[in-house]
Amino acid sequence: MDFTRAFKYPFHNSAKLISIVLVLTIIFTFFMILVANSFDWTPHLQTFGYGVDAGPADGSGEPGAGLFAGLFGLLAFLVLGGFWINGYSVDVIRTVMHGNDTMPNVEVGANLRKGFWVFLSGLWYGIAALVVLGILALVGTLVSSIGGLIGVLGTLAAIIAGVGYVCLSGWAYLIGIAIYAAQEKRDALFSITRNINIVRENLSISFTLFIYNVILYAIYSLVRGILERLFGAVVGADLVVAATIGFIIYFAANLFLHFSTQHLIAQYGLALELYEYDMPGKEKFDYE
Repeated sequence: MDFTRAFKYPFHNSAKLISIVLVLTIIFTFFMILVANSFDWTPHLQTFGYGVDAGPADGSGEPGAGLFAGLFGLLAFLVLGGFWINGYSVDVIRTVMHGNDTMPNVEVGANLRKGFWVFLSGLWYGIAALVVLGILALVGTLVSSIGGLIGVLGTLAAIIAGVGYVCLSGWAYLIGIAIYAAQEKRDALFSITRNINIVRENLSISFTLFIYNVILYAIYSLVRGILERLFGAVVGADLVVAATIGFIIYFAANLFLHFSTQHLIAQYGLALELYEYDMPGKEKFDYE
């Protein structure tokens, strides 16, 4: 896998990403303004050093319809935004696996549909992990009750098994997404055992993906922290400006990081030869 290529990917598509960041910021800020203007938050804001009159226009100090509209809008934004990001990421992975480092066009309906299936897949993996970890916790508790060396070793084995399963299932989840992107096989999103078997046969590549993701996270976290401190010192106590700048930095840093990791996932799928039938020079991976 090519770390440099993955890191540069969002910067090669910076115009489209910045457009997405601005749209998300405008939507999020709009609903935040509805919430802020629906109630007298001034006493709470003054606690944090903001001398801003954020109360409603009528000065009543009572929550209005805007509060509920704003909260509902924020909830819808988080849910639908999450679906859209997941679905659009599937298309990003697919185009990268085809050798194209230009981000695909946005197709809201198709992106939401794919994102919903990815969400269900994550939910399925989460439930399975809870069941497995619950069983391991029960076994560990029973063995530890024996006491002595056997109890210690049994508990340690249960902990190691739990950590191992979480790691394997995490990689298996990504494999399911890569296969779904390459072949549009929805069943691949939910085939935990089969995907884990693919991971077990490719542990070296999977560990490389993990290390690269950790490095990306560290880089973007550092940059985000620097930008937040820099702009925070510039805007001072102006709440509206500070919040807007904060949203832009938050969305930009997280989206750039996210799409760098999606590029790595696409390379991961290519390394495991999870190809689609019509990719030039490649044979289709028979998931069946």
